[in-house]
Amino acid sequence: MAVFNKDIVELTEKNDFFQKEVYRDSKIQIVLMNLPAGEEIGMETHNADQSTFFVSGEGQAEVDGAKTKVGPNHLIVIPKGAEHNITAKGSGALKLYSIYAPPAEPAGVAFKTKAEAEAAEEGFVSRAAKKLKEAVGR
Repeated sequence: MAVFNKDIVELTEKNDFFQKEVYRDSKIQIVLMNLPAGEEIGMETHNADQSTFFVSGEGQAEVDGAKTKVGPNHLIVIPKGAEHNITAKGSGALKLYSIYAPPAEPAGVAFKTKAEAEAAEEGFVSRAAKKLKEAVGR
């Protein structure tokens, strides 16, 4: 297997996707994010530990109800199962990357906008509900 050796800060700064996977193996996943001013990820939880490093911009992180300011060179750790949200609070984009252990986002995730990510998630939930209904015979 090739070694993943990239300038993660440069990759994050250049990223203009809402969410984009740059590395994944069976144990970890690295995802870049770009939140335009005023945008938020939306409250969520994962079945993985998440470490998020902020490269540029100003924002707020909320983890299990505790809110904290975030900005360049800040790192937050979000434990598995913790309800969390990240919001861009400054006048520019909030650029960050997250490392999930084990992987938490769909393989190959790459969404230009939050709307694309939400539509994909709704589609996934709809397909899962359909399969469940078929399995129980309804």
